[in-house]
Amino acid sequence: MTLGSTVSGTTPAADFDALIIGAGFSGLYQLYCLRDRLGLSAQVLEAGDGVGGTWYWNRYPGARCDSESHSYCYTFSKELLEE
Repeated sequence: MTLGSTVSGTTPAADFDALIIGAGFSGLYQLYCLRDRLGLSAQVLEAGDGVGGTWYWNRYPGARCDSESHSYCYTFSKELLEE
């Protein structure tokens, strides 16, 4: 699965400013920082069929995180935080 400013499985990585490996917490935040804060083009490569990293492979019905810590929330996005 590829994610980024434009979703494409055929566009060479050389056409992007950055290539991000993994669409877990860190990868998605890196995409946000590069694309939305710095205005760079980026592509995310993910082995799974969807985003989430560890959470893609270890899903629990209705669970967002296995920790009570608020630090595992996407506080940079009001929409994601309220979701």
